[in-house]
Amino acid sequence: MRIRAALAAAIAALLAGCAGLHSGERADQVYTLETAAPAQSPAAADEPVAIGMNGVRPTLQLLRPLAAPGLDTDRIALVRNVSQLDFYAASRWPAPLPEVLQSLAVNALRASGHYRAVQSEGTAVAADEVLQIEIRRCQAEYGGGGDAVVHVQLVATLGLRAERSLVASVEAESVAPVAENRLQAVIAAYRIAVGEALGQLVVRLP
Repeated sequence: MRIRAALAAAIAALLAGCAGLHSGERADQVYTLETAAPAQSPAAADEPVAIGMNGVRPTLQLLRPLAAPGLDTDRIALVRNVSQLDFYAASRWPAPLPEVLQSLAVNALRASGHYRAVQSEGTAVAADEVLQIEIRRCQAEYGGGGDAVVHVQLVATLGLRAERSLVASVEAESVAPVAENRLQAVIAAYRIAVGEALGQLVVRLP
């Protein structure tokens, strides 16, 4: 009898778990920013490529970006009435925002041709320069009239690893309007704003 009771309890638990797999809860939609293409200024192609002290282009390590409170998450942020932070329901980025921005920034810096190599932290080879990006804003912002824009503001600090000295600190900011009241339009505006902000950083870094 005890064996039958234990078996019945195990079957009931299994069936309960299967029921959970088919629950009515909607799975989160995952959105990427991979199509955000860094926008470069027309003069960017004519700017000289940075050359290190040894006569070759430097190598760069990009640290995991720092994020303003509330933005170090994989949830897609929105701000209402200037100060009310919220997130879109049932939607997220494929990773926390700093990691998404780090991947995009690495690609943009590699494509710039300014560096011999660009890597994120954790690589075995030490880089000549280190870059820290701070995400001050990366959010959809809604005004009183219901219109929305995506606002991205980044600060990048570049330093020499060996000397532990500051080379430069540059800022980038972009605002992209949301074309319509749909999440797909919000994501499209995110892609534009993030791409433009990263493009500004690439151009402004020495």
